[in-house]
Amino acid sequence: MDVFLGTGAFDKIIDAASEVDMQGACLLPAPGQEPLRDDGLSRLRPTPHMAYVKIAEGCSRSCTYCVIPKLRGPRLSRMPDNIVNEVQLLLQSGVRELVLVAQDTTAYGRDLEPASDLASLLTRIESAARESNQDKTPPWIRFLYGHPESIGESVLETVASLPAICPYFDIPVQHAADHLLKRMGRHYCKADLIQLFERIRSTVPGAALRTTVIVGFPGESDEDAAELKEFVEHVRFDHLGIFRYSDSEDLPSHRLPNHVSTELAEERYHTLMAIQADISRKTNEKYIGETLRVLVEEKPEENLFIGRTAFQAPEVDGITYINASRLDIGTFTNVTITDSYEYDLVGEPA
Repeated sequence: MDVFLGTGAFDKIIDAASEVDMQGACLLPAPGQEPLRDDGLSRLRPTPHMAYVKIAEGCSRSCTYCVIPKLRGPRLSRMPDNIVNEVQLLLQSGVRELVLVAQDTTAYGRDLEPASDLASLLTRIESAARESNQDKTPPWIRFLYGHPESIGESVLETVASLPAICPYFDIPVQHAADHLLKRMGRHYCKADLIQLFERIRSTVPGAALRTTVIVGFPGESDEDAAELKEFVEHVRFDHLGIFRYSDSEDLPSHRLPNHVSTELAEERYHTLMAIQADISRKTNEKYIGETLRVLVEEKPEENLFIGRTAFQAPEVDGITYINASRLDIGTFTNVTITDSYEYDLVGEPA
């Protein structure tokens, strides 16, 4: 017989696969009531030089298009000491880039007692990275999945003051039309977003901005789509992810009126993609002639390596091609950019 395990019982998978007396069991504990695992166990990584570090589980927001709070429970932050201990183990194993993730990274620690925050966590991790630094080239630290409502001045100032933290801000906004943001359960308006991104660029010169938006959300009119288009053209994000609204009966947004057809959502998707491709191409052109620090990640063929700059996050952004005969995978090298494409860069060792 099968064994059914909820997301709060993932640690029982080995038992379920090996113990006969568990066959036919159904374990569905509420995710938010289960303690986070902080046992310090080593884990497999697809790349030895980069590691994701989960700093919190679950989410306490109520976005109408998202089922994660039901699946994962409310936000449950890990204790700072446990995170720093994991970071130290990863750094000792040779990790050169740490990527902090959660459903809402910038709200980290507000549920703890005593309360903590992302700025203080980043400071501790940066200190651990410097202490582990053997070759005088500090590892990269970046965080993904921030939220416009929870990112504060302390985070911006921390990123600006600590060079090991990548000046990279991934802050999904989902849309720019105020009434759609309200329908989505997002408690800010377009003016707030413009002010936020202006503040980031002012506090952290050279910061890379990434966001995601949803097209085809129920009630999105032609005027709303045009407003989103103008917003993207105004802010000029370094990286933009575009999602077509995905409906499901268990989503609050499913019950909203005026659903958008799949064909129209697809049209709006391609319109935005074309706009962003042009923005990205022009953004990348400015790096031609500059020398950038690149983390070397793979060698797809002879005399060609692939790496990433600090403004290229793993798996979601473009890459940097390096024409070279020999480089060490998992190390940093200075690369002079010689060419650029819509999303990628090309260069050679400086």
